[in-house]
Amino acid sequence: MGASDDRKTKYHPGHYVAIQASEKVEDIRHLEERAVRGVIKRYTWKRLEPEQGKYNFAVLARDLAFLAARDKQLIAFIIDKSFGAYPVLPAYLSRYKLRGEGGGVCAMRWDPFVIDRLTALGHALGEAFDAHPNFEGVAVQESAFDISIDVATQNGYTPEKYKTALIDILIGLKGNMTRSQVFWYMNFLPEKQEGLREIAQAIVPHQIAMGGPDILPHRKYMARVSYPLYKAFKDKLPLFCSAQNDSYKHHKNDANNQTKNRVEVHAEGYLSMEDIFIFARDNLHVDYVFWQHKYEKTDPAERDFDDAIEVIRKYPTFGEK
Repeated sequence: MGASDDRKTKYHPGHYVAIQASEKVEDIRHLEERAVRGVIKRYTWKRLEPEQGKYNFAVLARDLAFLAARDKQLIAFIIDKSFGAYPVLPAYLSRYKLRGEGGGVCAMRWDPFVIDRLTALGHALGEAFDAHPNFEGVAVQESAFDISIDVATQNGYTPEKYKTALIDILIGLKGNMTRSQVFWYMNFLPEKQEGLREIAQAIVPHQIAMGGPDILPHRKYMARVSYPLYKAFKDKLPLFCSAQNDSYKHHKNDANNQTKNRVEVHAEGYLSMEDIFIFARDNLHVDYVFWQHKYEKTDPAERDFDDAIEVIRKYPTFGEK
């Protein structure tokens, strides 16, 4: 991997528990497991910066203190979009907020003002937490957005502008957190998929961690677009991926996640969490795996975090360089 042993950036690879903004670190099951290296928690932009230039890191600081006392790491996942009707952006960014097709909202990340304000948030977070040994870093949401391309284009979107914006945001965050990791979730760049590779190449000198939101061995779209980047950059960047809802109910017929194309569950049933992990470790070459903590089964045969913890215990270390 491109990150050498003598670098100053904190690097604690392994298994992390992923929780939502509404969840509490104190309620995480199996957090005491030694193989659990830390937690990645979502924090809405609105909570971190309720007013322009006025920051509130009280909850984050409390979470960090709780985890540090247990020798665990914290990754702060900055949320600037939602897939449901709940607020995630500060009021002062209302003119830079677009309504998603599913009812959620998304910040206009390609707008210079949004880029500037997100970088400023990174500066404030860096000043507060970059030196803390248990603050592993920050993550930004996936490159895909839940708005129509027509709406995005009407509000200034172009693939090239978005690609450049994402590079600027990532490098800007890393510049403000030189001792912490920055995690870039990539999976889709509207109207220019090759832009993902261009972004990845641009962040190599900055050693920004690259990954995606889903470990899905049989998802054809991912195999064609996103997963080849892991192999291409496995010796150049830190890598990560997430086991989320779809990973807990993934099967061999699961070619895509479009409702209209749903097919019957494969006769062999859902993949085991060990299958999911082995694919991530051996095919995606990841250094970090983020396991979703809260998942409500709709089918008793689906997997959940209690299944994941068995895999975490069986494979306590990986990604060590």
